[in-house]
This record gives sequence, C-alpha cells and structure tokens, in this order.
Amino acid sequence: MNVSRALKEIFKQDFSHFTENIYLKDSLGRTLSKPVTTTKNIPEFDTSSMDGFAVKKSSLGKIGKFTVLGETPAGARSCYTIKPNECVRVYTGSRMPKNADFVVIQENTSSHGNLMFVNDYDKKNSYVRKTGLDFKKGQIISNPMLIDYKLISALASLNLEKVSVIKKPKVCIIPTGNEVLALGSKAKKNSIYSSSPYGIKAMLENEGAEVTIAPICRDNLDEIICALENTKQSQIIITLGGVSKGNYDLIRKHYRKLGIKILVDGIPIKPGKPLIIGKLDRKIIFCLPGNPISSIVCSKLFIVALIKKMLGEKLERIITRKALLSEDIKIPISQREHYMRAFTYQEAATQYVKPFSQQDSSLHSVLIKSNCLLIIPPGSSSNFKDQIVDIIDF
Repeated sequence: MNVSRALKEIFKQDFSHFTENIYLKDSLGRTLSKPVTTTKNIPEFDTSSMDGFAVKKSSLGKIGKFTVLGETPAGARSCYTIKPNECVRVYTGSRMPKNADFVVIQENTSSHGNLMFVNDYDKKNSYVRKTGLDFKKGQIISNPMLIDYKLISALASLNLEKVSVIKKPKVCIIPTGNEVLALGSKAKKNSIYSSSPYGIKAMLENEGAEVTIAPICRDNLDEIICALENTKQSQIIITLGGVSKGNYDLIRKHYRKLGIKILVDGIPIKPGKPLIIGKLDRKIIFCLPGNPISSIVCSKLFIVALIKKMLGEKLERIITRKALLSEDIKIPISQREHYMRAFTYQEAATQYVKPFSQQDSSLHSVLIKSNCLLIIPPGSSSNFKDQIVDIIDF
C-alpha cells in the first residue's frame, strides 16, 4: 500500500453530494452544483462602447457633415431611426439607434449647432457592442466550477440572485489522549495542548469543508464510543491518536467494537505511518497519528484530496510539481516514502526546493517555515544538488 493506492481506495467509495440554494452575495468560494443556462442575451441590444455619435458606417468617407437628431443617454430608450446623413449623440452603454452600426468617438468630431463634423474615424473598430457579445441566450456556464469574484460578477449580470451550490462536506475532528489539554486550560506536567485539530480545521475549511472539533476524549473506550455516536451529521470523521500498537491505543485495539470497517491499515510513509482509513456506517473515518505534524501531513495527503473530490473536482491523484534540489540530501535508506517539510523558491525561471534539516514530527517551528512537501521515494539514500524532484504545495 502507498499513497496513490490509498487514494484510489478512498475515491472508490460512494460520496453523494447534496446541494443548496444560497444568495449569490454569499457564494464566494463555494462550488456551482449545476449548469447555469442564460435566459437572455448580454447585452440585450447593441450598445455604444464609447462616447460619441452613432452613424451608419456606409456613410463614412462619403459624408463629412451629419445632422444631430438628439441624444440617447445610457439607460434610456432609443426612439431614433437615422438616415445616411443623420446621427445621434450616444454615451458608453447607450442603446444604438435603429440603422446605426458605428460610433464616431467624440475625439474625432467637432460640432456646430445641430451639426456634427467627422474629422477622422477608426476604420478597424466600430465601438459597438453587439447583442449577445458577452453571453448569448441559451449559453451554458458549466459546473462544477469554483465560484470566485469573477463568476459572481458574471452571474450578477444575468440577474441571478441565488445560485445552487454543493453543500460543504461536514467533518468532525475527535482529539484523543490522556496527555492532551484543551486550549485555555491550566497547564499540567507531562501534558500538551491540543494543537493539530485547529490546524486541520483551518486547512479543511480553506478547501471548502464545514469542520467541528469535538471535546477531547481520554483514553477510555466508552468516551470514544460516545464521541463517534455524536458524529451522525458528519460525512468525514477524523480521530487523532490511538492508532499505534501501545496499551493505550484503543482505536486500533477495538476498531471492530467501534464499528470501523478498515479500508487501509498503515501506509509506509514518513511522517504518518500508523494510520487507519475506514468506513463507519456510510461515513469515512481517518484515524490519524497523534503527533501534530504527522496528522497535518496526512490530512493534506488524503483528506484535502477527498474534500476536493466531494466538491466535484476531477481529481485522481495528488497534484505535484517539479523543482531542483538546492543542496545534497543524505538520509538513511528507508522503505517509507518521506514527505519532508521544505521551502521552495524561484530564481530566474528555475524552481528550487530546500528541505529543512530537522524533520521530527512534533516540530511546529519547522512546519510554519515550510511551504511545500518534498517527496523522497522509498529506497532512496542520497539525493544530489540540482536533481529534479517532486514537491507538493503545502
């Protein structure tokens, strides 16, 4: 088993997504759940793209003096039908008069009374936005599509006040361990504060999930059972700790009693080897190591990919990119794939990556300086400067 095969096993599971209608103004970062079919042309009529005078193009070069019939401000109806020697004063966004198909911009004209004289005109640009230039009636905006500020503006131009989006996947994180303290509680000897649940929550919410953190479970089977029973509204469950092979690793020891059907049991990766991926009823459960960096790296590798898949992204594998090692790396030969915390940067057109020397899975000080994971394949002992490697943005 490796990361790629584990992801395939995860993606094989049935993940029905649900939809909801929300106000367009609240849709930033959500995912469009169904195609949007335009119900009208945008613009609905020919409009001027500049301030100037609307004329018949065929008159230009033959006639230099035009009678101004009046003006049509933007937003006003146009009641004019022009003849070859006539024009109408228009502005940006004005509806074009009937028979007019060209705007002589005001910089190229001079006026005297109700007469307009053409001093010059742009033969290559009519300065007219044709009906349906932006969207044609019946045009389809495909889904799934991440709703960003650009799409919001486009949908608003179609008078779409509400939009159908994929509901956010619901995730529940359950921290476990006798040594774990809740944030804000009084410090105790031999204890640590719960940290990774908050990092994982922020990571997954950034990907579009709705995440809750359950109260800390002590190393007590009844507490863990109770916590799992309270996840009925969740589609994804994450437990932290309890998956090694020690006396207090109750999740591994009692997974059958907890109702977990194992899909993946352990993956030879570093950090994060002792993990379980399984099903709990119709929910998928990730039983991750208690070490904070291990659990955050595993969440990036597996749960972020799952969230993207549930939100309609056509994802079959983790997205990587190439970089050159900035220095030699010498590490002990291991059969575990190593995801080293590293820093990637660009010089000229070349992307480099520099791994940190300290890779202990408890070090937040290294985590906060890293912006990528450097992938070292199993069986590697030495990697040399300028060698091409794979990295994951992190």
